[in-house]
Amino acid sequence: MTLEEIRVEIDSIDSAIKPLFIRRMECAKHVAEVKAVSGGDVYAPAREREILECRSSDVDAGICEEYVTFLKHLMSVCRRYEYGLLGGMQEQVIADALDKAGLSADAEHGSVEIGFSARYEDSDLNLFVNMAKLNRVGICRMQLELKDGRQQITMTLDGNVKDEGMKRLLCQIGKEAEEFRIMGLR
Repeated sequence: MTLEEIRVEIDSIDSAIKPLFIRRMECAKHVAEVKAVSGGDVYAPAREREILECRSSDVDAGICEEYVTFLKHLMSVCRRYEYGLLGGMQEQVIADALDKAGLSADAEHGSVEIGFSARYEDSDLNLFVNMAKLNRVGICRMQLELKDGRQQITMTLDGNVKDEGMKRLLCQIGKEAEEFRIMGLR
């Protein structure tokens, strides 16, 4: 095949994926609706691990890692969408974190400093960085330190805790990362 023929094939595949993606997002919307009523968590790590193992078990070893990464990103994007539909959950996560820090969302600020941790071998920090981009929240500073097999991450995010994208991002990190905290509003 020529490069042009390969590109035509890629375009065809991408066109076939689009309606499936839209259906996937419709399902994510329904999940959010059910969880809004039931109060369940959006992030179910055991279920996601099971899905990744099951769906990747028959994928060629040469591309299996890429397929698993694709699925992780797809699931993260779906969760982002769900968190965006769950305004009450966003408000609760942020209010709890601000209360623990002794801070007020009404304080004038243009950046939010957060911290969280993850086990080194399980870390999907790249997904949180990607979520910042998808929510149009800039990362002004990021520091990572490895201690006793755990990543300790601090980020300074550009924006206000009342901004829609910031609320969605803080909710997702707050629900999915360990030891999430808001450390300051600047």
